Amino acid sequence: MDRNEISYKELIAWSYDQYTDEGIDPFIEKISLTSDLQEVIELIANEYEVYSEPEAKFLLGEAADKYFCNKINLQQAINKYLFDIDDGLLKTEKSDLYLAEDYYGWHDTPDIEAEKIALPIFKKYRPFYASKASKFKA
Repeated sequence: MDRNEISYKELIAWSYDQYTDEGIDPFIEKISLTSDLQEVIELIANEYEVYSEPEAKFLLGEAADKYFCNKINLQQAINKYLFDIDDGLLKTEKSDLYLAEDYYGWHDTPDIEAEKIALPIFKKYRPFYASKASKFKA
């Protein structure tokens, strides 16, 4: 919104399009009741901590989602988990991912072996990200 990729008018139209017979997500309803763009930005910032670092579980889920959507490869996803996202992983998960990461560089089929280890971990964190991100998808 700060970069004018979507105008306030378009955002309000989008939020009203989200209404169904079953109702609407409470956060989107709050957006539809705002009076200007600044209020929307403030609402999002307060709700999703936009001005600070998102929580690790969100970032872990985002990396998993990027992998499942073929935006990054398996090795990149593992590296994000191990080296880019602070904390968030259990010690056993971190240990398992180091093992998966170790397949790269010596094994003939590292993706196949690493995937056996990494997928259960990715599947654990992806739903958290998906639930938060789904509120903003049309």
